[in-house]
Amino acid sequence: MKNLIIDIDGTIIDGNREINNSSLFINKLENIGSNFILATNSIKSHEVQVARLKKIGINVEAKKIYTPIDSINLIIKDKKISNAMIIGTHEEICQIKVNNTIKNPEVVILLDFEKEKFGYRELQLIIDKIENGCPVISASGSPYYLKDGKKHLDTGAFVTLIESVSGKRVEILGKPSNKYFLNAGAILGSKNDNVYVIGDDWNTDILGAKNAGFRSILIKSGKYRRGDENKGKPDFLVDNLTDLLDSDM
Repeated sequence: MKNLIIDIDGTIIDGNREINNSSLFINKLENIGSNFILATNSIKSHEVQVARLKKIGINVEAKKIYTPIDSINLIIKDKKISNAMIIGTHEEICQIKVNNTIKNPEVVILLDFEKEKFGYRELQLIIDKIENGCPVISASGSPYYLKDGKKHLDTGAFVTLIESVSGKRVEILGKPSNKYFLNAGAILGSKNDNVYVIGDDWNTDILGAKNAGFRSILIKSGKYRRGDENKGKPDFLVDNLTDLLDSDM
């Protein structure tokens, strides 16, 4: 297994706890020279992710981390966008390579609704921008994430709300979008059918991988529930990451 896109939360870490013998698995990949990146729908900076993983014994460089913000910045560069209205914390907004403004934005970018004081007024402002023809892109389409085994509202829940009110589609640039996975695959520099995606979510990880032409491995942890393999139909189903170490895949 030489070309891997490995999900972070629910696959190698739960909160601040290592799961699935992930440190053994990742360190083994490093030792044998496997080509891999660690993919997440989290919009924490690469440096924050590296520090978080280091605490559970996984030592990787920042360039090994891939987030939706990487996809967003590629869109900004390709479309030569200069001004955007960005919803998120200061730390998150600073990662976006564009001027943040509510006056005449070329696009609305949804990063995070959780940590800032956010309410009806801000939601209405987004709707107003859409009504005036401004497109909206989002870092995530996931309605929730798991932390210490509990569900927490994620950006995708607000995406659904905004779409239902406006009647307009919000473009998702995190998992499970094709752009997210294809950009990640391009980083690996491998043909699509030679890339494996490992994750715990039958939708964002497994279907996202399959729609991009990648092979998929569903792991029984995190968001996984019995029967999810029948929904996403992964190429492989495993109990633990170490099950893959002796695999000839």
